[in-house]
Amino acid sequence: MVSIAGYNRKVAQLTGVGSRQRRMRVRMKSKVFSDCTHGEVVKLDNIMQNHPMSNADHAIQDLHDILHSYYKVARKRFVDSVRMQAADHYLTTGPNTPLKLFSPAFVAGMTPTQLEEVAGEDLTLKRRRMQLEKESKDLADVKMILS
Repeated sequence: MVSIAGYNRKVAQLTGVGSRQRRMRVRMKSKVFSDCTHGEVVKLDNIMQNHPMSNADHAIQDLHDILHSYYKVARKRFVDSVRMQAADHYLTTGPNTPLKLFSPAFVAGMTPTQLEEVAGEDLTLKRRRMQLEKESKDLADVKMILS
C-alpha cells in the first residue's frame, strides 16, 4: 500500500502541482480508505487501474494543460493591456484629458499662491530645507570667524 500524502509528494516533485494531479486526486477519492497507522491510503492496484493513459493520451493532456496555462496568462495580460490603454487615453492622451487643462497660457495666468498649491514643495520638506540652509550659513560664518 502507498499513502496518499507520499504519492502526492512524489507526483508534485516529478511533475509539479498541476491539472493532472488534481484529476488524479478526484479519481482516487473513491478508492481511499483509512489505515490507523498511515492515515488515508490507496492500494497500488487501484492507482494503476485509474491511470491507463497511453503516451498519446499523456501528450494530449500535456498539450491541453500547457494551452490552458498559456490562455490563462494571455487573458490576464490582455485585460491588463486594455486597462492601461484606457487609463492612458482618458487621463493623458485623449481629446478631453485633464492634462489639456494645463496649457502654458493657463499656468501663466495663475497667481503665485495658486502655483504654490499646485506645484509647490511639501511643507515639511520646505522647513527642513530652510533649516539646512540656515545651518550651512551658520557654519560658513563660523569658518569665516575662525580663519
